[in-house]
Amino acid sequence: MAAAGVVCCGVAIRTFWGGPGPVAVVDWPLPIGSATLALDGLSAWFLLVIGAVSTAVAVYSWDYFRAAIGQQAVWAATALLNALVAAMVITVCAGDIILFMVGWELMSLSAFLLVGFHHRDARTRRGAWMYLIATHLGTALGVLPVFGAFAASTGSTAFAGFAGAFNSSPTAVGAVLFFLGLLGFGTKAGIMPMHVWLPEAHPVAPSPVSALMSGVVIKTGIYGLLRLITWLPPLPRSCAVAVVAVAIVTGVMGILYALSQRQYKRMLAYSSVENIGIIMLGIGLGMLGRTTQQPMLEALGFGGALLHVLNHALFKGLLFLSAGAVLHATGVDDIERLGGIARRDPLNAGLFALGCVAICGLPPLNGFVGEFLIYSGLLRGAAADSLFVTAIALVGMAALALIGGFALAGFSRLFGVMFLGEPRDARVHLHATPVSMLAGMAILAFGCIAVALGARLFAGMLSAPLAVVAGAAFDTHASFDAIVAPLVRVSIMSLVALGIASALLAFRRRNVMPAAATDRQATWGCGFATPTARMQYSGSSYIWTLAYSFRSLLRPQRHATRPAGCFTAPVGLETQTADAAFEMGFRPMFRFAARGCERLSPLQHGRIQLYLMYIVATLLIVFAAEAWLSPFSVDSPGKPPPDMTLRGSPGEHHQRGGHSAP
Repeated sequence: MAAAGVVCCGVAIRTFWGGPGPVAVVDWPLPIGSATLALDGLSAWFLLVIGAVSTAVAVYSWDYFRAAIGQQAVWAATALLNALVAAMVITVCAGDIILFMVGWELMSLSAFLLVGFHHRDARTRRGAWMYLIATHLGTALGVLPVFGAFAASTGSTAFAGFAGAFNSSPTAVGAVLFFLGLLGFGTKAGIMPMHVWLPEAHPVAPSPVSALMSGVVIKTGIYGLLRLITWLPPLPRSCAVAVVAVAIVTGVMGILYALSQRQYKRMLAYSSVENIGIIMLGIGLGMLGRTTQQPMLEALGFGGALLHVLNHALFKGLLFLSAGAVLHATGVDDIERLGGIARRDPLNAGLFALGCVAICGLPPLNGFVGEFLIYSGLLRGAAADSLFVTAIALVGMAALALIGGFALAGFSRLFGVMFLGEPRDARVHLHATPVSMLAGMAILAFGCIAVALGARLFAGMLSAPLAVVAGAAFDTHASFDAIVAPLVRVSIMSLVALGIASALLAFRRRNVMPAAATDRQATWGCGFATPTARMQYSGSSYIWTLAYSFRSLLRPQRHATRPAGCFTAPVGLETQTADAAFEMGFRPMFRFAARGCERLSPLQHGRIQLYLMYIVATLLIVFAAEAWLSPFSVDSPGKPPPDMTLRGSPGEHHQRGGHSAP
């Protein structure tokens, strides 16, 4: 798996500088479609993301699964990890509907089995099934109808002929196809309100799986949506506005829900929803630039979205792997029971802190670079001549700033409560992070630093995918270079400032602290004789004021035991925030479906002959529907049907009803 990841990165980088590779068509016995593999700039960009994260996950997994050998089916997990990576490679490199769906379904099934690896836990089974149901609903309601429409229009399942297939159709047709794709691919990506499977599946999966799913699997939904945009004709402005609206709701609500979570992996899952919102904001900005004939706005929007796809894969993979190391060492997933980890495991704490700085979009790390491009596009849109574009850009800018502020509050809380202070629970024991797990995290940490310092290089690499998505007719590298140049200087200055601060801290630790240690006094504990670990901020108290400010959106539940009397009993504060989309939308729908299945349960008799009768009845219904929907009818028994030629590629001849078409 690690070797495959390295090869994927190498092939992707070669494509950026050498152009698209040859199209490979593999013979297979299926009567429909073809096994066509193609690699262009867009595929190469996502192949780079897959390769980088899968390499780090493979190295990390070596020690992560070692302790479970002989106790759990580790061989199954490792085989499924390889299948998942292979499925994602097939998905982003497929040049045909059939092969794409093979990779898409293999990815869904292998991820389902990996999420349910600890299947003896009821919460794990629930998360795995919610993922499987969500991904197949998105496929059935969105992905398959879109592909069916393109195949019917072109008479072929090859992607090569899809571009321009609906150029002569009414504008509404393209808009409907786009919204179907937004539903299908957006469910895989985790946009609201189809995000409900992420906070259920990510926390219960093994940590390498969580990193792979959050870093790469959900990005295949972004790939599918971008690929669909390249096929569709120019879309109306309403589509761009809808994407921006969905992006703002997804980003703001995702980080608000993340703020109030007690389980750190669940918080990271909601943070993935927030970052998908940022990516969708870039896509909406690019679509707005295309609609209003502003190539630079289009390139900055799509370019910022693509760069944030890579950045999020790096720092969110790092955070999931680091959080997995904490869970591996302590067996505790509750933020409120942890504390003081930085003194006992400083290497993991440093890597987690680096990931927190990157995800907050602070210099000098890569999160700042990706969001800077989106901010640049929003600023350019705000200065546009069109009042409509200006209004959309200003709203997007305010939302992105709000998301950044909330992210800073949430991840300062997460790092502070988990790694700083004193241990909150004496029963929690910790061991050092194994070497291979640290090595896997270090690969992603190096990527976060490399993208920030090599911003100009990655801006040049964006030219290849932007040529596919935006089709910009200007020198993207030169245009981006003018924007990225001051950004690199900001990153370098931030690194210098961090170096000076670190040197001063080391000087203080060596020269000042030893002298002060002899005169150290206990901190006054407000009348308590001996301070305890409970006399420090909890995660709930740290974030309660901010969560309460948005109580109309979050509807948090607060359970507080207040002090009373001279000798008070133990007191405490606990907050819980339910997901409104799940509680008010999906839970009633699931209950309705469950009741419907219970009413159909009498049809299950356990008799094979009845099941065969069901199959025959279903086939008869399908044949009857096919006959009714047939495009021609036979006027008389002796009269053959009129000649029909189905749309297809030149030179192809199709047969229908036993009569060959000329």
